Amino acid sequence: MEPHRGWTIASSSWNFLRKRWLDQEQKLITVIQEETERTEEKEEAGYRSPTLSIIRALQKINKAKRLESEAIMSAPPFFQSAGRGDLNFWGEDDGPTVVVWRSLSESEEEQWSEKMCKSKDWVV
Repeated sequence: MEPHRGWTIASSSWNFLRKRWLDQEQKLITVIQEETERTEEKEEAGYRSPTLSIIRALQKINKAKRLESEAIMSAPPFFQSAGRGDLNFWGEDDGPTVVVWRSLSESEEEQWSEKMCKSKDWVV
């Protein structure tokens, strides 16, 4: 949208997110830009995202409704909610959860360690 803020996103992901971030398109654009930079840094450090088939299999293990990880533009829409740390991508931040641990920052790992003690409806 701006020359210094370039990124690419699949049109299906863009349309899905725009519907969930109703009336907040500029904020969504800023979040996607920040998430793109974060993703590039993680990939340069050697991180590789799990495939959708692995994510789907983990979802089925615990009938998970939420995904905790990744980036907003790569989170699969087959979860009722998704987010990472304090950033909620869409939906409510509750219910059985799949956590992709390696995609979390140290502070997000600490937050999840505390959550894990309080509930048992998660798969890491």
